[in-house]
Amino acid sequence: MKSVYLDCSSGVSGDMLLGSLLDLGVPANAVARSLRRMRLPAWVWRVSRVRRCGFPAVRVDVCAKAGARHARPDGRTRSLLAGLERRARAAGMRGELAARGDAIVRRIMRAEAAVHGRRIDHTHLHELEDLDTVVDVFGSLLALDYLGAKRVFASPVSVGGGRVRTAHGNLPVPAPATAELLRGRAIRLGTADGELATPTGAALVAGLAEPGTPPPMLVERIGCGAGARDSADMPNILRAFLGEVEGPAAGQDIRQLEAVVDDTSPQLVQAFLERAYRDGALEAWTSAVAMKSNRPGIALTVLAPADRLDAMVRTYLEETGTLGVRITAPERVRLARRTVRVRTRWGALSFKVAGRGPSFHAVPEWREVRRLAARARVPARLVLEEARGLWRKIGERYT
Repeated sequence: MKSVYLDCSSGVSGDMLLGSLLDLGVPANAVARSLRRMRLPAWVWRVSRVRRCGFPAVRVDVCAKAGARHARPDGRTRSLLAGLERRARAAGMRGELAARGDAIVRRIMRAEAAVHGRRIDHTHLHELEDLDTVVDVFGSLLALDYLGAKRVFASPVSVGGGRVRTAHGNLPVPAPATAELLRGRAIRLGTADGELATPTGAALVAGLAEPGTPPPMLVERIGCGAGARDSADMPNILRAFLGEVEGPAAGQDIRQLEAVVDDTSPQLVQAFLERAYRDGALEAWTSAVAMKSNRPGIALTVLAPADRLDAMVRTYLEETGTLGVRITAPERVRLARRTVRVRTRWGALSFKVAGRGPSFHAVPEWREVRRLAARARVPARLVLEEARGLWRKIGERYT
């Protein structure tokens, strides 16, 4: 399964995470177009290549355009932070991404409110300002979606040491909001003065990365995102590793859920499948069955990680007419997988490559085929045929 591992040994911030994902090959313009459809206050960003202790990395600087104001004079959080999920959905963002982005921003607001003893509607995200936080959070989610990453893992977060000057005074590191957001996560405390983890970075790790030891990964690409400072003794970068993790052998515990229904319309079956994937299903399918007294029915089957079991059961009970769900714990054997990029006349796309020798096979990533075809306004069949033809010429080197 396509996954991202975040090396937070030099800390984490929202702009560092976004920069590392862009460095993995995500087009900055595509992310910016999606963000601008959210109708945020006017903003610009500068995406540049920099070096930190000799490491090449991508630096993202976000700022509001001159004259763009979004703070209310009474200090309350104005509509920029209200209705973010609605704005994201209206901009065409998938429901799962919109809800997750809204939840991460609200997590930052709750942490700031808790440590400063305020109500959420009086909380101001002073760390990067409201606009920058929204761009970093939703931009990172869009970039992960573009990469097709289904799982995110992270190392223990280095938070720095000493004290840091903020709008609330000279505070110990980690700052209270950062510490609150990383509650329950492994962190590394340092002795040198300086803040390495920001509230936005901490909230993204807490909201995206699975806890615990990450499974083995077949690494395909490495991206580096740069922080603002250029220290002489430590590279101020966040590294993002993109690759494939395998199934149960790599530590993923899965469950198979099934229910048979005979009173659900095809439209509702489609709604069930879409929600199942939004809620984290690995696979979902239907099959026609003969029920008691030979009544025709539909079997709804889902494979999902064990930690998504409760969400999957709710999906069955809320989206279908079933009175119960059967749950088993199957084992899977999966070929080792990797991704190879192939350049066509319409742009580059990925091939999913699995196995070696007689078990070897490669399949173009269908979502990328459709994207290239839509952008070039040509039939997807033409893009698919050319990609397969190119693979026949180069595929032998990967067997």
